Amino acid sequence: MSRERSADPFSAFLNATNRQSAHQAMSRGDSTEPLPPIARTALEALLDRERTPVDELRLTLGLTTRRIADLVTMLNRLGLIEIHQDGIDEELELTARGRALLAAP
Repeated sequence: MSRERSADPFSAFLNATNRQSAHQAMSRGDSTEPLPPIARTALEALLDRERTPVDELRLTLGLTTRRIADLVTMLNRLGLIEIHQDGIDEELELTARGRALLAAP
């Protein structure tokens, strides 16, 4: 049995810790990793619009409620979008930083 497929709980812990650390760095905005493709697609969907309801973006991208919530949280923490409360609904707006990221080569 190869090491990669072993049920070693310590290896599983290290793998989970490494993934969490990368996600925390990205959440703080100091990651040099590129955005996941779905994140860039979401930003592009917001580009030519003033504000977009979260549910509309979710339907456009074909995401579950959980996936859109995670995506919106990440983009907001990175300063790429702003979340505006409109009654009980939330609307998203691309920030200057988000526009600059899309304009970059």
